[in-house]
Amino acid sequence: MSLPWSRRVILLALLLHQTGHALSLAPISWRGGRALSTTVQPRHVSPTLLAKKKGGGGKKKKGGKGGKQSGFAWASSFELKPWESSALREIVEAGCRTFQTRTGKPLHPALADAADVPKALWTLPVACVIVGHPTEAASSDAQLPAADDAVEVAAADSTAAASEAVYVYANLAAIEALGFADWQSAIGAPSALPEEMSKKYESGYSKKAGLRPVTLLDASRWVLEKAAVEGGKLVTSRVGLCYAWSEWQDEDGFVCEPGGKRRTPDPTPEELAAAIEEKGAEVRRLKEEEGLGNKDPQVQEAVAALLSLKAAAEELEKSPA
Repeated sequence: MSLPWSRRVILLALLLHQTGHALSLAPISWRGGRALSTTVQPRHVSPTLLAKKKGGGGKKKKGGKGGKQSGFAWASSFELKPWESSALREIVEAGCRTFQTRTGKPLHPALADAADVPKALWTLPVACVIVGHPTEAASSDAQLPAADDAVEVAAADSTAAASEAVYVYANLAAIEALGFADWQSAIGAPSALPEEMSKKYESGYSKKAGLRPVTLLDASRWVLEKAAVEGGKLVTSRVGLCYAWSEWQDEDGFVCEPGGKRRTPDPTPEELAAAIEEKGAEVRRLKEEEGLGNKDPQVQEAVAALLSLKAAAEELEKSPA
């Protein structure tokens, strides 16, 4: 059954109302009893609602006012990391190359086939610093920022810069060992390590250094030089002194390694000898004074500890000095 046209118009109006439109009934053309056209117009929306929709209701962009930097401000805030600085890359590569020349092995096994030596050394579990003067190494790269305001003042004073050696390079492990907060505060800071040595290479080196004094254990150090042709002659000039170490001892006597690792120090030969003597006396006392036999638990435990101490002493004797 077909609906009268009036009901059709009412249903159409209700439908358009639900979808956000209004129906205008004028003008309507009639021909042969049929409505030929109607005009569908958008519903009227209050200007106040439009303003609210346009300006509010959504999440604010991060950063708020001034969140977006200009191109100049962004470029000014950009800084090279130590492994990206051309000057530091050069001396780091030279330092690793010199170490391998002096010892016949890479500073760390991972460097043997590293495609990017400065980037690889940055995160390796071996502390490495280069001590020298900014004019000889890192400060020649204008893109690398000074460590802090104090270093900038010192660099401005040419007399002080010429007389005081600094850390021109330090990787993450060295920054941790020496107690610095980050590389910006480490690179350019006055060095507690000597900048001179009589030999070209030395191993087994020990020295106190750092913001909170730590002792470098079994460190290696070697002279870093660069060669250049001047006046037709090959001239070698000194760049600095490299230091590398894998362990250090803190003020509490713990032996530390990169990554926050700490352990009690290994006993010295003298300490081991005293412990062996003490444990041997305990075994004799258990047998002679208490009348215990080899099968008694107390004797077996004491003998096991004694054998462990003797094994440690033998291992220590075999290890290189």
